[in-house]
Amino acid sequence: MSADLICIGNEILTGLVENSNSGFISRRLWSMGIDVRESVVVADEEPAIRDALDRALSKTDLVIITGGLGPTDDDLTREAVAGIIDKQLILDRTWLYKMERFFKLRGINMTDNNIKQAMVIDGGKMLENTRGTAPGMIVDYEGKLIVMLPGPPNEMQYMFDNAVVPVLVEQNYCNLSMVKTLKCIGMGESMLEEKIKSIGVWEFPPISYVARGYEVYLQIKGYGNRKEAELLIEEAERRLRDALGDYIFGADDETLAGVVAYKLTSRGKTLALAESCSGGLLSDVLTDIPGSSKFYLGGIVAYSRFAKTKLLGIDPALIEKEGEVSEATAKAMAKGARSRFKSDLGVGITGIAGPQSDSSKSRVGLVYIAIEGDSGLNCRELNLGGGRRVIKERSAQAALDMLRKFLLDT
Repeated sequence: MSADLICIGNEILTGLVENSNSGFISRRLWSMGIDVRESVVVADEEPAIRDALDRALSKTDLVIITGGLGPTDDDLTREAVAGIIDKQLILDRTWLYKMERFFKLRGINMTDNNIKQAMVIDGGKMLENTRGTAPGMIVDYEGKLIVMLPGPPNEMQYMFDNAVVPVLVEQNYCNLSMVKTLKCIGMGESMLEEKIKSIGVWEFPPISYVARGYEVYLQIKGYGNRKEAELLIEEAERRLRDALGDYIFGADDETLAGVVAYKLTSRGKTLALAESCSGGLLSDVLTDIPGSSKFYLGGIVAYSRFAKTKLLGIDPALIEKEGEVSEATAKAMAKGARSRFKSDLGVGITGIAGPQSDSSKSRVGLVYIAIEGDSGLNCRELNLGGGRRVIKERSAQAALDMLRKFLLDT
């Protein structure tokens, strides 16, 4: 089974908005055993939308369209689809009533152009939008499925997972019986493959490798009879975990930050941070997790030497001798964070994110991460590649992985 994706919007073509919808849907479809044949971006013009849809319908049985369902004159998806399949647009009065209440509750006057968002294709299935005013639609056309979703990612993603996926499963669009994803960190894609090959001849379900930043996902795919697929995947997972050990940090929907948060919470441990080159990014990642107040006491973005000495209490002579980007300073930052917040664990991150080096002339991408707890004080030196943002993100990820392993050891 294959699918075509059509993303609509001049803002995507001009680069004002990133096309994250295509990546999200492609990953979801891939995990369900549905290959994406083609993914295109077209302008907010009815002829362009019609041409893309006509071509897609001639090649595949599933077409997913995002964007162009809003209230303005350049939102033309519903009109283009209705024209291609020769169907009328009809007013859904139930959705119109919900929109009127939506605006009224927010104290906003609903303009007349919003009414077009309540127009649905005759014979199609409306997908309720719980996060916005533009509903989605699914239309069965000559045995082929056309799915229309709103463009804003927070609306589209929720609707796809909760309204579209059940339909695809029900109508047997999925080729897979089961997918298990093991998430790894600390070893690159090529090294992971060699490690897995060392297990011996692979007689289990096929594995796909997906590199995501500092992490690599192993997707184990089970086909055919679900019970047989489950048994094969269970055995494959066991062998992979035996071979890879703690390089595997989680599975399926688990995140590295979520795993660390769970370990801290379940052990009743508290955490404080002192961040320099990561600029508070690790604090941001951890506080995105509901309930983080149970373990996270606070952090200091000690970007300047003044902040390191005055807020964390680091001896100026140590920084003068060792440098702001050094193992000694990272350790002192971890100690300072733990002392200031009276936490069980303290983390210090210092490095050079670039694009230029600092006065010490150290290489860009040099990062030191230290963790202090009752069991001791660990520090790791990293040499990271990529631009400034990538180095910041990888520093935060590496710190999370160090925390995970520190908690495993203790």
